[in-house]
Amino acid sequence: MTNVIARGSAMRQDAVNKAKAFDEKHQLRANASARINSFDKRVGLSQKINNGISVVNEKVKSVDQRLHVSDKTMAALLAAERKLNDTGSAVTTNRYVSAGTSWLNGAFSKVAKAGHVAGSRTREKFQLAVSNLTAKGPAVVA
Repeated sequence: MTNVIARGSAMRQDAVNKAKAFDEKHQLRANASARINSFDKRVGLSQKINNGISVVNEKVKSVDQRLHVSDKTMAALLAAERKLNDTGSAVTTNRYVSAGTSWLNGAFSKVAKAGHVAGSRTREKFQLAVSNLTAKGPAVVA
């Protein structure tokens, strides 16, 4: 399985490099960016969007000042936080929760160790796959 992953990663990297070379040769991104900037300057789309956002922000501030939405939301969040803290204190002192947490921590440690080993092997195989791809010669970009 690690061979497949490493080979796929190497092929993906090779495809990205070919795409970059193609773009550099034909200037696709640069041309598209220039056209978008030209359109924006003609139509003024960015300015219109920024003006619209400013108007919406002012309306939101007005409604908030009138109805005190922010204050009510903060009060509700603080009350919820206090309740969660109280509940959390009760849960952490429970011996069953403590034993389950210990077991889960051990399981996560084993999974992390296995993931580290698999990652190291995959990295080695990826580097081997990349070297095999580059050993075949440079890619031809059309």
